[in-house]
Amino acid sequence: MTGKTHIAFGVLIGTQYAIAQSQNISQFAAIIGTTALFSIIPDICHARSKLGRKIWPISILIRLLFGHRTVTHSIFFVILTSILLYVLQVEMIYIFSAIFGVLSHLFLDMLTPSGVTLFFPWQKKIRFPFKFKTGGIIDLSLATTFSIVTMYIVYNEIVHRTIFWIK
Repeated sequence: MTGKTHIAFGVLIGTQYAIAQSQNISQFAAIIGTTALFSIIPDICHARSKLGRKIWPISILIRLLFGHRTVTHSIFFVILTSILLYVLQVEMIYIFSAIFGVLSHLFLDMLTPSGVTLFFPWQKKIRFPFKFKTGGIIDLSLATTFSIVTMYIVYNEIVHRTIFWIK
């Protein structure tokens, strides 16, 4: 999947989580931003990804050491990320946002023919039986759909909260 699709899905997942868990508008925005950011972090191993282009030396190093869609596309990476954020004393609400972002990425990449090494270091690629080409019409359609659904959810939430405030 493309970076746009990963971000759109991360924003959708983050919006749902923020509606359920946030206490104020700042936390709402931070949850969505965290989930969106972490939805593209697994592609740090790809030098031509949105993130890989920004920090290309790290991207190249990870790719040389592990390859593409290996360690950063695994449950091991989810656990490692969670532990690192916990050690850095990040609030749990944002650790969960990060986990949801990474998991959203893994889920979408399991829809591609390449799949992911979900159980790294075991090299077996895990993919769904139905697959979509990265950058194809389905990929673009998913990104658009995720964005429209997110806008609807936010609109619906605003309407419901406004009605609640009026009562």
